Amino acid sequence: MDGDEVTLTQARETTRVKSLQAGASSRERRKDYEAPKAMASHQQQERARDEAHFLSEASLEYSLNLIERRLEERREIQREEGTSSAICIFRLPRSLVGINNKSQQPEIVSIGPYHRGKNHLLKFEEHKWSFLDKLLSRISFTERNLYVCLGEMRELEKRTRECYSDNILMSSHDFIEMMLLDGCFVIELLRHLGHSQDVINEDDPIFTRPWLIPILLRDLLKLENQIPYFVLQYLFEWSRGLRDNKADDLSVLASKVFDLAFPRSREIISTIHHLEAKHLLDLVYLSHLPSNQVTNFRTLEEYRPSNQSIQCITQLRSSGIKFKSNKDNSFLDIKFKNRALQIPTITINDFTSTLLINSVAWEQYQEDIGSKYFTDYVCFMNCLINQPRDVAFLCMDGIITRFSQDDHSVVNLFNKLGKNVVFSNQNCYLSKQFKGVEAYYSSYWGTMMRTYFSSPWSFISVFSAFIVIVLTMIQTIMSVLSYCRQFG
Repeated sequence: MDGDEVTLTQARETTRVKSLQAGASSRERRKDYEAPKAMASHQQQERARDEAHFLSEASLEYSLNLIERRLEERREIQREEGTSSAICIFRLPRSLVGINNKSQQPEIVSIGPYHRGKNHLLKFEEHKWSFLDKLLSRISFTERNLYVCLGEMRELEKRTRECYSDNILMSSHDFIEMMLLDGCFVIELLRHLGHSQDVINEDDPIFTRPWLIPILLRDLLKLENQIPYFVLQYLFEWSRGLRDNKADDLSVLASKVFDLAFPRSREIISTIHHLEAKHLLDLVYLSHLPSNQVTNFRTLEEYRPSNQSIQCITQLRSSGIKFKSNKDNSFLDIKFKNRALQIPTITINDFTSTLLINSVAWEQYQEDIGSKYFTDYVCFMNCLINQPRDVAFLCMDGIITRFSQDDHSVVNLFNKLGKNVVFSNQNCYLSKQFKGVEAYYSSYWGTMMRTYFSSPWSFISVFSAFIVIVLTMIQTIMSVLSYCRQFG
């Protein structure tokens, strides 16, 4: 038995050793098989990382090249189109779009490229050719003269394109034709309206319809409907010839014509001939600036209004502030003196609305000016006018007259304009007026006036209380005197 058990134990041990040897051999074979596979997988991962890095580098290189190419294209465009300082004809800012549709887009005639070809303006294009024909008939016309004029238009083409904020996609021929037609139309229209002695033909489609003239003048004042002033200046000099060398220059002629729609003193016309305008809107804008322009704002006492700034007219009147109209040459020339706001009379109509909206829009694009006079004026009036009752007070005082506009329309005009513009208190030419009105309104006397004397009933109550106090004092004094006599 013992021998059999030993033999069995040896057999089991031999079997276990062989099993271990077989497992080790199997592991060795598996290791030998998996080693190349792991190495291949590692190499694939390395290649994938290298490819990803390469693609990332290539993508960055591509993006860099693309950005550099676009920057170079932009620089080339700027070199071809000129610098931004040459731009003077813009689209109306989005914030001012929709305030008054008649004040934004031309109603009858397009001047310049922005609205050229629109359906409702196409009919008038034929009239431009008639105006050109009239102009050529008026001067000593020869083909040579027209050839010289077209040559000058070609020389001015690049400079003219640089004046527009949009990229004008018109052929050179069409653009030069537009410069000639639009420019000659404006010159001939101004010349005819500025010389009342001209005979009007019975079949004239424009001047036999007087109602068209105010609409045409409004169209000539729209920011999007302009042609550079230097083009008009050349065509004006070219068209007036030797016979008209003593006539008004273009700036004086244009000012006289626009004064038909917005009458002013003739004295101001003599100061206009030296103005250097960018276009017709700019000319009219400059001619309306107050004579005592504030040019050095550092000399002004710094003023920062309170959160409420100045109050509306209804509240200011109850505080004792009076409103007076004056006859200054510029409606922008507002004064505050001796508790009285002196505001020049202004007529609110379609022409005035067009002038205000487009002048404010023009100022929003100008960064190199000190005070934005029209913007400051509109914001000042926006503070004064909150409700139709405020407009009614201004009408009573002779400050506002209105044709084709009701009180609500006047309120909407100033409120929408005043709330949608960039307004700087620091450079405001009306800072002194803002400060004076606000200081008086917050003063002891202003508070007393609106608290106790703002209405007839308040005055009667105060007066009655005063009478009662006086009578009580008299009664007390009489009682004391009577007592003294009785026991004296």
